[in-house]
Amino acid sequence: MKNFIKDNGLWVLFAAAVISVALALLSFFSNTSSPLTNLINTVSSPFRSAYTAVATWFNDKQNYYRDTTDLLEENASLKQQIAEMEAEIRQARADSAENQRLKDLLGLQKERPNLLEDIVLCTVTEHSATNWEATLTIDRGTNDGIEAGDCVIDETGAVVGSIREVGTNWATVLTLVDTDTSLGAQVFRTGDLGLAQGSFSLMGDDRLRLDYLPADCVLLGGDLVVTSGLGGHYPADLVIGSVEEMQMDESGAASYAILIPAAAFDSLQQVVVIRSFS
Repeated sequence: MKNFIKDNGLWVLFAAAVISVALALLSFFSNTSSPLTNLINTVSSPFRSAYTAVATWFNDKQNYYRDTTDLLEENASLKQQIAEMEAEIRQARADSAENQRLKDLLGLQKERPNLLEDIVLCTVTEHSATNWEATLTIDRGTNDGIEAGDCVIDETGAVVGSIREVGTNWATVLTLVDTDTSLGAQVFRTGDLGLAQGSFSLMGDDRLRLDYLPADCVLLGGDLVVTSGLGGHYPADLVIGSVEEMQMDESGAASYAILIPAAAFDSLQQVVVIRSFS
């Protein structure tokens, strides 16, 4: 054995070294990739990173677009819901106002059954106010028995005016402040009689005059003025308006009152035409 080692020791050492190196290489390559695989992965790694970045950006944009689209659709839906709710609120307000008008009219019917025994409820279709006239147009006419000269009031019983012109299914109402209007009036507090009539100088301010008052008449601001019933065109005790102030005429010999009408002509939606009364 000694002679074998002595004669072949160098080869044994070389064989051992080769085996050791082989084992080392085997151990190394079993834990790492092959050189070719490593080269391919090294070259392709930047491309994979770029692809991942692009894919992430695209997904982000796609998600943003989807979220934005969803928000726009939700916003449009909410706007539609708001519009529907606003329409419902407007309708509810209109219904409430209509109910109030009918309630007022019912109350007036109970208070004055002889007055409202022959009436027509009309809708105002047009308001007209110029330098020369102040009128309303309603949706009822001769088909409903309405005639020129009929008295027109609102749902509270305040005087609006009288019918001036009548068509088949329409009529024109001459309002209190029109210069062609005149009616007998009485101051409720004092009982003083006068003539309420329209005036060119006051029509633009929705005011009228109370003329031909007694010389000793003393009126106060806010005094209620009602119809006297004289003349036959207007029932007695309908509210015309209230005294705003007293003034002297141009001659300085007589006084007159400026009246504020009780009826709000610009906002009237419905009126009552009295076809006949006791």
